[in-house]
Amino acid sequence: MEGYLDYLDLRPNPPRRRRDLSLLPEMPLDVLLEIFSLLEPKDLLNMARSCKDFRRALVKPSMMHVLWRAKRIESGAPEPPEGFSEAKWVAFLFNTFCYSCATPNVRTDFYVLKRLCVSCKKKGYVQVADFPENYEVAMVGCIPWTNAPTSSKEETDYWYAWIEEIEEIATIWDTFEERILAGDAQAIADRNTFKQERGAAVEHMREAAPECRVWADTLEEQKLNNKNNVREARILAVRQCFYELGYDQVDVDGVIEWETPELKTGKGKITDRVWRNLRAKLEPQVVRAAEVRHYELKLDLKLQRMFDLMTAWNMWLESLNLPTSELLKYPKQRDLWYLPAVSALLDAPVDAAIDYLPIVADFSNIARNFIFTKREELRRSVPIANLSEASPDALELATSIFSAPSSTSHLGGGDLSYPKIALGWKMLSVCHLFKNEEEAHEMGFSVEQPVLPFFDEKLSAVAATLVTDVGLNRYTATIGDMDALDERFLCLTCIRTKLRYSGKIFVGAYTWKNAVVHSREHHRETIKFERITSERLRQRVDRSEEIDEERSDPDRYQSAFHCNHCFFGPRNGRPALKGEVKEHIRTEHNIEDPSARKGDYILNEVRRQNFEKPSYIHMREEEFDLD
Repeated sequence: MEGYLDYLDLRPNPPRRRRDLSLLPEMPLDVLLEIFSLLEPKDLLNMARSCKDFRRALVKPSMMHVLWRAKRIESGAPEPPEGFSEAKWVAFLFNTFCYSCATPNVRTDFYVLKRLCVSCKKKGYVQVADFPENYEVAMVGCIPWTNAPTSSKEETDYWYAWIEEIEEIATIWDTFEERILAGDAQAIADRNTFKQERGAAVEHMREAAPECRVWADTLEEQKLNNKNNVREARILAVRQCFYELGYDQVDVDGVIEWETPELKTGKGKITDRVWRNLRAKLEPQVVRAAEVRHYELKLDLKLQRMFDLMTAWNMWLESLNLPTSELLKYPKQRDLWYLPAVSALLDAPVDAAIDYLPIVADFSNIARNFIFTKREELRRSVPIANLSEASPDALELATSIFSAPSSTSHLGGGDLSYPKIALGWKMLSVCHLFKNEEEAHEMGFSVEQPVLPFFDEKLSAVAATLVTDVGLNRYTATIGDMDALDERFLCLTCIRTKLRYSGKIFVGAYTWKNAVVHSREHHRETIKFERITSERLRQRVDRSEEIDEERSDPDRYQSAFHCNHCFFGPRNGRPALKGEVKEHIRTEHNIEDPSARKGDYILNEVRRQNFEKPSYIHMREEEFDLD
């Protein structure tokens, strides 16, 4: 006995019998009828297509009134037209595929009792004006016509018929003609009877079409409402599941909503299996929404605190009575934001008592340390290889070229855009660059973080060749030394390229700063400049520059100027047009004739490069020495 029990334990389980419906057709008719009566018309049609036995059972004459007619009445559908059984009419009403090619989701046309897709309509529809000439006009009344030839629901002014319908009537008509030609005395009477009966049937179709269309539209609307109700129930059920997990309603509702892709299909009831799948997909989104909301609340609080601090900061700046040329060096809002003492204040808990006085009292030290630290960090970024014992301030060297990082954004509030190159403390001190903070960017917000220009080794090497070309020492030549020489340079790299196509070309004559900018924009890898030594050529360049200056007046359209008597000026601290600044000085400071020489207004150094454009001259190939 024990051995037998062991055998039972070790015996493999028999294979499970696969469930099927093969015995369903053998059930008693009354039982089948009870089952079928519970099905929707669409499901009943699918059941009829499942196998021959079901088809035979469902299309029996006895089923027409017992089942199909009951389904039609239950759905509120109109009576079937001539030539349609109850089963065929239900199939026509509830199927959605094209009558000709089986394309799904096609709109039914009750004027011709067809469902045709756009492609089949284009191929098989014949306009009444194009009715074949070899067909008798009397046939027209025996053919159903429609004025909805396209996929649009709007009716048109043209009437169309299905080509197969025309050919079918033509075939019948030809039969009558053959009988008439054969001398059949009854043929004409039969043709007239056919024409009368067929015309009446077509007329009945035309009269019944609007009613059928209203029913079909009502059914579609009902289906859509039912679908939307199921979708709404699904959304509410999923939301409730997340509520029970402890998530806040605002986060859940923001993710679980009408357009959530995972909830557009499915049943309203959420089973455990469905919930596990949905949770795996949607919970990370809900968590993310909570993180973004909390970050936004934290950011709003920091912005409000920063606003209060900046109010005190701006009042302090006004009290200094310093020229704007000095105040432009002071930290901006985002510079202050990331200072340790300010960051600690901004990150304090929501219910913490905020005391701004220690920071306000230390404004002068904050400004002084900011300028000092910025200058020292920029100095340390200049490589030792670019310096010597005789070198002056590293930031004043003509070979110390700085560029903005690729991640740099425009200043907050649209104050200034970063320069193409930055050189000299005079420009660097007022050049405030920012990049997007990574955490804020990941959360979908734009928060700017201060960043310093970086020492650009490639552009510094270009500047070193220009310094050497004019006969100065690359380790000691300053920006002022190069500006004083006022030399002009030609880009041999551009010239060689242009001479491939023409012997007379238009070339640029660059100042040494413009040459560095040109290298940055056009020849980042390889470039060669040549100093203009020909007196005759330099005279042409000078003349071209004079003409350019007469033709253009960049002061009119460049927002690059500041009032030097007050920091905020006409645009609340942002650079403005020269005309705006002058008008501000006249009205606010009672100075009748403002002048830059007198120090009434200044040009922001970051925008100076916009005023220093190269001049262009025509030159011939023989004027170049490209060796």
